[in-house]
Amino acid sequence: MDMEHFYSHLTETALAAFTRFNQTTEIETEHASFSAGSIAISVVRGRLLEKAATARIKLRTKNPETGEDTHFDVLQIKVYPANPTVPILLVNIEHRVAGDERFGGFLDLAPVAMNRHDLGSLQKKMKRLTEDYGADYEPLRKRVVAMYKRDHWKNALNAAIGIRLELLPEQFDLVQEAGNKWLEWYCVLIEKTASKPFTRDEEVLMYHVRSGILEFYMLEDQSFQIIQKLGVPLETMALAHFAPTIHY
Repeated sequence: MDMEHFYSHLTETALAAFTRFNQTTEIETEHASFSAGSIAISVVRGRLLEKAATARIKLRTKNPETGEDTHFDVLQIKVYPANPTVPILLVNIEHRVAGDERFGGFLDLAPVAMNRHDLGSLQKKMKRLTEDYGADYEPLRKRVVAMYKRDHWKNALNAAIGIRLELLPEQFDLVQEAGNKWLEWYCVLIEKTASKPFTRDEEVLMYHVRSGILEFYMLEDQSFQIIQKLGVPLETMALAHFAPTIHY
């Protein structure tokens, strides 16, 4: 398995698509090193995709339960479209090496005002893909249910149509294909949907979801809090994960 090639290819493909959609060649970059590792972020901004970011995070830390040295190699992609009928893209692919080797992370969407037919169609595609690689889709899907949710919220922010990537090394082909296809299918949605008109209510909903994601990361997500404790500045994580504008 070649994680470096996979991550590099997926990052390059994503940034090429984001710059094409926004009709720009400008890519904002930031790199930070800290005692436990490093993070490299690339951001594309524009009229169609208000903010589209990739983040590569490498960590060397210890398992809090076993004390075992653990290495994390993570690729994250998050996209905030300007049109609420285009969903927010949520990609987090993790490669963990300790005493054993495993994958982690997830692929999903925050649908905002996405067409329900498109949502169902995307879910069917992911189901077929996982089954083509000999995996059972439903248990993997159930593990992303309410992933972006706080106890006092009525509904989760994520659609729960993607999959949790808690998979074994021998399932690398599934991880790679799922990551590549999830991005490909998302780009098809952008092409299909981004020019559609939207209502004021849909725009209000978009900013509600954006503020919810900010609240979730700041107050709920343990991984987000841990990486700050390891020395990554909040401003750096905000560049990778937070919406460029939020209205209250």
